[in-house]
Amino acid sequence: MIGNEATTDAELVARTLAGDREAFGDLYDRYARLVLAIVRREAPGRSAHDLTQECFLRAYKGLGGLQAPDRFGAWLVGVARRVALDHRRSSRRDRHRFVEAEALDVRAGFDRASAQDAEELALLMRRVAELPERERLAIDAFYLQDQDAARTAELLRLSRSGTYALLARALARLASAMGLDGPEETGP
Repeated sequence: MIGNEATTDAELVARTLAGDREAFGDLYDRYARLVLAIVRREAPGRSAHDLTQECFLRAYKGLGGLQAPDRFGAWLVGVARRVALDHRRSSRRDRHRFVEAEALDVRAGFDRASAQDAEELALLMRRVAELPERERLAIDAFYLQDQDAARTAELLRLSRSGTYALLARALARLASAMGLDGPEETGP
């Protein structure tokens, strides 16, 4: 929008609350570079663009609670710092675990003695090599290189949930290829 610099933050906030999405787009255009700089500084190594989007999403959802619309910029800086802090904390904890691993684990159908058998291991590795490239890379990073979910997601340029879904598909495909997809074969 031409001339949006003349429009105050308070006016843009009021228009956004009245349902004008373009007004929020103007706020985004006005502050996106600032927010991007903040999240890059506060959460290095994370996807700054994803965190920037998260900041604006939180701001949009919380806009009704903003008590001083003329201080939108200062409030948004606080939102950006909070988003960066939340992501730093969650990456330190990485509480996310691949919950379907037990249900789909290819090794579940083998007893320990036969899992050591070179022939079965070679068959499993051939099946892994036959997977589509992204699934093969996910299996390799997560299981064979023992990377955590966050690192695997970063390597694949996916979200963690996207990585888990990719791993689930790969494990299901492996289980099927190994003849382990029947309920009686995947039990304890």
